[in-house]
Amino acid sequence: MKINKDKKNPPVLEYTILAAIIIAAILFIFQMARGDIDVARAVFKDLVNGRYGVQRYIDWEHLQGLDINAGATYSSFATGKEKNGYKKAFIRHFSSGFKGAGGNYKLFVNWRIDNKTANQAVVAADYSGHNRTLLLTLSGTWRKKLSSLQWKQ
Repeated sequence: MKINKDKKNPPVLEYTILAAIIIAAILFIFQMARGDIDVARAVFKDLVNGRYGVQRYIDWEHLQGLDINAGATYSSFATGKEKNGYKKAFIRHFSSGFKGAGGNYKLFVNWRIDNKTANQAVVAADYSGHNRTLLLTLSGTWRKKLSSLQWKQ
């Protein structure tokens, strides 16, 4: 006599795997949007603090920074040594300029996605008490890099 175990014991393992896949997909979709905001915040914070390691998260060839075409300046340098010097100077001057103007990273609030396409995400942050909004543009499909930092007009 053959006993049919499938009717008595539902396929728990299969349901568990299916549920795990659905949860992972939902988390992945949520993390994609959250990830852009986290990257923008981290890059901006590191720029404000003058951390040179942030340079790997910046699209130097295309960087537009507060009405300055930093990408064109960067691209005009011929050697890697000159380009590295420019990166260090940009980060150092950004930090000292921000702090010298009385800027405070903690006053940037309400971080959100302002606009998003397949290759670009624009993250907005309100500068509390100053009635201004900073826009940070991240370019790229997988590994996003800062390509623009502008005040919203």
